[in-house]
Amino acid sequence: MINRLLFVPVVLAGFVTASAQKMTEVPLPASQNQNNAVLPISGAVWVGNTLYVSGWLDPDMKSHPDTTSQTVGIFKDLEKFLETQKLTLRNVAMVRMFLGSDPAKEGKVDFAGMTAGYTQFFGTKDYPNKPARTTLQVVLPAGARGALVEVDLVAVKLK
Repeated sequence: MINRLLFVPVVLAGFVTASAQKMTEVPLPASQNQNNAVLPISGAVWVGNTLYVSGWLDPDMKSHPDTTSQTVGIFKDLEKFLETQKLTLRNVAMVRMFLGSDPAKEGKVDFAGMTAGYTQFFGTKDYPNKPARTTLQVVLPAGARGALVEVDLVAVKLK
């Protein structure tokens, strides 16, 4: 019986601590809203020392028609964005890769192309960290302007 009574205050204390954290929205940068649309999303949201970054597309898909170059374009743009938040790719703890069908690959996803771009940024001399990663095959929205890749991530400001 004593164990049950002790459990309730500990759990409630956890909820109070979590709810005391404030969320701070970071506007969607121009590179991700090229049509200047009014969108009901943030570019990212800070909760404590953790930054949750929304889905990111390559801002230069006209010059980057393939999965590898779009992946590189996304991570270069994310590097710039993270710098505005006083972070780098070293702070990235989790990456989710969303791969769309590539017409040049008979409608299949280009996992090898994504990996070729991704490994330029993680597990390297400059960025030795290897974040957790999930890769999914998806149907990217028609408004995605020819996107083959979308990325979202979670970064943590280390103390």
